[in-house]
Amino acid sequence: MADNKYYRLSYELFISEGEDNVPVLVEKTSKDRPFEFITGLGYALPDFEARIADLQSGDKFDFQIPKDKAYGDYDESRVKTLPKEIFRDNEGHFAIDTIYPGNVVPMVNEDGTQFEGLVKEVNATSVVMDFNHALAGMDLQFRGEILNTHEATPQEMTSFLSMMAGECDGCEGECECGHCHK
Repeated sequence: MADNKYYRLSYELFISEGEDNVPVLVEKTSKDRPFEFITGLGYALPDFEARIADLQSGDKFDFQIPKDKAYGDYDESRVKTLPKEIFRDNEGHFAIDTIYPGNVVPMVNEDGTQFEGLVKEVNATSVVMDFNHALAGMDLQFRGEILNTHEATPQEMTSFLSMMAGECDGCEGECECGHCHK
């Protein structure tokens, strides 16, 4: 696939659950709140980019990405028990407002790498965190439509790279970047 191609699209993402592999909708974008990205920047799954490479504006798509080309197998070794004291707020208290089962928490390791973890359990002295991607171990079914595609302009490249670097403040598209989706 050619790099630096801009895509704006809407889609529904399904996973299969249960013994009967019943499709379950887990994510949906729309024409009003589309998914936008530029190819070759690592923002979208490589297999996703490959599947839409030949599609044009107005084309519809329906394809599956197997788990090995999506987020891989669920890895039990990525579930960690961490000491509760590392989850303290600025005043030294346990961060009860953010550290509770089911919440996804942004974290940073000693190298400065940012990632997210799902709080599984909170115990008297520890917190059990799951650092697998939420869709690890699942085949993904995408159904949608290409709303617009073209060679990315220099302004789109700059704006998108700024957004990827976290320089976008989530202003719902009211700023210069034009890619706010928080």
